Amino acid sequence: MPFPLPIDSEFRKEVVRLWLTDIDDRIGYGHIGDAENSWRTANEIYLSLPPGNGDEDIENALFQARVKLDKLSLRNYEDNR
Repeated sequence: MPFPLPIDSEFRKEVVRLWLTDIDDRIGYGHIGDAENSWRTANEIYLSLPPGNGDEDIENALFQARVKLDKLSLRNYEDNR
């Protein structure tokens, strides 16, 4: 994690949501590498939540972002073969 965050779980969840928005923005600009970094940060923050503080919507959004990034990476790989 690049910076210390308050322990408050709701604050951390909001930060993860902001990173998820950042992922979509970076994909929109074609900056896939930066979107990958944003996903890693969002995932790391989410995984740092204490047990019992998960959020199904955030988990689904992280999963969907990962699938989107994997598809873009695969397409880029195939285009450059």
